[in-house]
Amino acid sequence: MINQRMLERITRGLAADVSSCERTIDGDYILDLYVPNIDYCVLTTEEWIWSIGRRRSDGIVLASTTTKFYPDSSEYECVWLR
Repeated sequence: MINQRMLERITRGLAADVSSCERTIDGDYILDLYVPNIDYCVLTTEEWIWSIGRRRSDGIVLASTTTKFYPDSSEYECVWLR
């Protein structure tokens, strides 16, 4: 693993790995549990999650390696932004 900072944050409980989460057709990660005030990452590809949004229609929380859930929209409420 090249990104030692990411590994350190996961080891210390300061980040969550979403690699095993189910994904949408758009490639977003479906979070079973959203914990505020921690970082999120995709450990298998060493990418940081940049935005997390709650879908207004059904409350499902999605994570993206882009800022697509910022700003708030009629479809998503931005709940986390890196």
